Amino acid sequence: MAWCHSPNHPDLATPAGDKRTTRYNVDSLWPTAFFDGTDRAPQLADPDPMYKAYDSMVRQARSQTTVLELSMDSAATRLDSTELSIGVHITPTDSAVNSMADLALIAVIYEDSAPYEYWGGATNYIRFCAREVIGGTWGIPLTLRLGADYDTVLTAPLGAWDRSHLGAAVFVQDTSSLRVLQAVGKRRFAD
Repeated sequence: MAWCHSPNHPDLATPAGDKRTTRYNVDSLWPTAFFDGTDRAPQLADPDPMYKAYDSMVRQARSQTTVLELSMDSAATRLDSTELSIGVHITPTDSAVNSMADLALIAVIYEDSAPYEYWGGATNYIRFCAREVIGGTWGIPLTLRLGADYDTVLTAPLGAWDRSHLGAAVFVQDTSSLRVLQAVGKRRFAD
């Protein structure tokens, strides 16, 4: 999602916001939310840069071992008439997780194909438009220990969104290093 009037954007009027804009090298259209990582957006002139820019990053990330397994509980992950629920199950797999003090569980509810009016009255659609981050922008603080599974159900009231296009992405992030340790998603709750 883009915010066209960057000087008025509430998340960017802070020193932390200024650091993010520098890190990700965003210029005229500002994202409404940043999900921190370790690299800024690649600057490429190639007409089809996305695969080339991110293929090596994805391969490198897949080669790393993880300290936890993350999944969504299919019985608890559902959409009812007034709220969306996401069942989360985490199993620590390495004792290194015991010393990680800055972990956060972040759940993003998004609407796929969200309509918006473009200049001139035309309707366009945004893929994966973030509608809500459960627990706020920085997520829910998390303490994990090897040998102790973590289970929770995160809920959010439904806004005026297209129910047939709602999905979720859930991830665990080390907020000190900005590294995402594990992620999982559900494309659409209506499916």
